[in-house]
Amino acid sequence: MPDPTGLPGPETDGPALGRGPGFSADLIASLTRVLAKWTAPEFLTAVAAREGVDLDPGAITMVTILSKDGPQRPSQLAGAMVTGASNVSKIMARLDAAGLARRVPDPSDARAQLVELTGSGRQVAAAFVRAGTGLVDELLEGWPDADRVAFLRLLGRFEQSTVALSTRIGNSKRPPTTPFTTSKEQ
Repeated sequence: MPDPTGLPGPETDGPALGRGPGFSADLIASLTRVLAKWTAPEFLTAVAAREGVDLDPGAITMVTILSKDGPQRPSQLAGAMVTGASNVSKIMARLDAAGLARRVPDPSDARAQLVELTGSGRQVAAAFVRAGTGLVDELLEGWPDADRVAFLRLLGRFEQSTVALSTRIGNSKRPPTTPFTTSKEQ
């Protein structure tokens, strides 16, 4: 019986068996599309708006990081957000003005400050969790329980493999390779 998703199943030959360039290309393309949608500014703000939260994507990201990881120095936030200190400062100013975050002294270094969520900021973070839960419920609507469980198990394995590979790559001290050049540059 054909898969209702239209995806090839294990009864076919070739890339559907989970190996080969066709499978890898299809997986990468699918992951790229999902990540692009989930990280698109319009998508982030629309999902947050479902819970009555009106924040820009940078503020959503900062609140999410602070909620998950706790108070941090602005430099840590910049690293976690993959942005610069000046952008973190601008986002922090908006969150401070909205009463969602504040700067507090760093107990380990009196010269430094930490950024932390206020009570209102924690409420907004909880709204993000509700929005995310609603989003996942909506996306998986109609999926049988067995498929939901299998998806979670397999995605967890994929995440573990990704983290392990990232650690190995980060720990390897390979010499720099020759930079990639295009035919126009040669």
